[in-house]
Amino acid sequence: MASRNALSSHDFYTVAWIAALPIERAAAKAMLDEEHAVPTGFARHQTDANVYTWGRVGEHNIVIASLAAGVYGTTSAATTASHLLASLPSIRLGLLVGIGGGIPRPDEGHDIRLGDVVVSQPDATTGGVCQYDLFKTKSGGKRERKGFLGRPPTVLLNALASIQAEHELDDSRVPSLLQEMLGKHPKLGKKSKQNPGFVHQGVDNDRLFKASYDHVPGPDCRGCSTEDEVQRDPRDTTDPEIHYGTIASGNTLVKDAAARDRILADVGDDCLCVEMEAAGLMNHFPCLVIRGICDYADSHKNDRWQRYAAATATAYAKELLAYVPAAEVQETKRALEVLEMVQQQIEGVRQTTAATQAATDSIRSDLHTDKIKRWLGPADPSTNANHARKLRHEGTNAWLLENPTFQDWSSGPRQHLWLHGLAGCGKTVLSATVLDHLAKGGDRLILSFFFDFGDATKQTLDGMLRSLAFQLYQDGASSAGLLDASFQAHYDGGGQPTTETLEDVVCRMLAAQGKIYIVLDALDESTTRRELLRWMTEVATRPELGEVQLICTSRPEPEFMRHIPSLIGEKSCLALDRESVNADIRSYVTAQLLQRQDFRDKCLSRDLVEVIQNKIGDGADGM
Repeated sequence: MASRNALSSHDFYTVAWIAALPIERAAAKAMLDEEHAVPTGFARHQTDANVYTWGRVGEHNIVIASLAAGVYGTTSAATTASHLLASLPSIRLGLLVGIGGGIPRPDEGHDIRLGDVVVSQPDATTGGVCQYDLFKTKSGGKRERKGFLGRPPTVLLNALASIQAEHELDDSRVPSLLQEMLGKHPKLGKKSKQNPGFVHQGVDNDRLFKASYDHVPGPDCRGCSTEDEVQRDPRDTTDPEIHYGTIASGNTLVKDAAARDRILADVGDDCLCVEMEAAGLMNHFPCLVIRGICDYADSHKNDRWQRYAAATATAYAKELLAYVPAAEVQETKRALEVLEMVQQQIEGVRQTTAATQAATDSIRSDLHTDKIKRWLGPADPSTNANHARKLRHEGTNAWLLENPTFQDWSSGPRQHLWLHGLAGCGKTVLSATVLDHLAKGGDRLILSFFFDFGDATKQTLDGMLRSLAFQLYQDGASSAGLLDASFQAHYDGGGQPTTETLEDVVCRMLAAQGKIYIVLDALDESTTRRELLRWMTEVATRPELGEVQLICTSRPEPEFMRHIPSLIGEKSCLALDRESVNADIRSYVTAQLLQRQDFRDKCLSRDLVEVIQNKIGDGADGM
């Protein structure tokens, strides 16, 4: 790759490429014809937490932006795009490139294989992407789609038409682009036990099972019955095929064939793929979605094909860009201008049919909410919560939910609660458990914030207030008008609110909302502890906030030990039970020893398993 020169202005970058996972970002970087240094004079918006890679593909200057490590979902993708446009208003179009789950139906003309590529293409009813968890049930059990997701820019749709015509005449360049990538970056082709490489994983490892047949427990499908495997005609080559249709997007990881088929029934026969980011972008960022198929969204799902699927999607994206004239991109309106035009057009069609009115309101609300998000730049707490959920072992943390002090807090008699324990004892995982437990009640709003040493947007009182304000606003409650008024008072987002202003707005929104739970994790990872404790004091003592219930976690550091017990009472301060934490650790260790194939291969005796679990569990000392 050529030396990293810097362009003289970030305005030369017109195409944004969003990758949700590190392996998708790696594949995107490997496909660059030239990598650039940070452009001269570039200064990110103060709320922008993205990290960018700059470079060129063909005639196009590209900026690659990724979601934070461990982060996924439509909300996080929308945040990434919103931050990107705030820092790079010159962007005109975008690509969302990565992996997804295929919805194969060989008998119906949709013979999708692992490593194939699915591209979002609009039809009469969708813009190419449909949010599968945004439907309402009508009488008779009929399901109706709510809202509408936008279409890709015309310049990209023209490129789709051109590349499809070319592929009728000649083969796709995806295989040769993959070979070029491996030639420039040989490490991507190397295989190991932990890393299968960015290469085809073998036809024998591409198995499609009947929807009614569940996976036999194990790291792969070696134990699954061949009798329940769907027989498909062999292909002449392992080169990936390209499919065009609807991509279903939502916040839930689909790994169940029955759930996959329900999505197909809702979305329609043109649905070819499911994934977790696109729906968060389409009304906030004009883009095309390209997905390499890494599994079949069923219980047989594993990670083996992910790297290769990321590579095939990336190779197709590079091939597609060759059909996008750079001059036409320059003539395309900036993404922010397109969003503004959509809002103006909405105003012109408000008085149409009731169905159109509902769609109009949905899009207008999305656009205004996006303005509020760009103004506040709120940190997304779901990233920490989702990461903690992945770390949580099934059946653990029940001891907290059964604790009488916690039950007093969750049922109302105890207004606030502080959980404290040493570093590494699992407080953040407990916070995620509390969130999931409270969500089952469904009778009040739940807000959360995770202070995080690793994320500068999650370390201050100001960052917390911005996040809480936006969560309240997203709920659509009557208190949203208070934030709208502040937005207007700051020149429609042209000026930034002070921390004091945010404190006032958030307290008034909380008072207007009524019953609310607020989960604050890792207070000790805040860099503004004094201000944070002052705010907590205000929440705990103001009469109009009597319906607000705080639950906080932190290490038992002196500053908190001095302040919090006197504020909420000693009985509302709960030290995490070391024995219970150790028991959870033993449970996790036992499950790993009995379920992981590499341990099962060792044929450990029951006595040895018991010795190992006790040594690790008892030696953990609550950490």
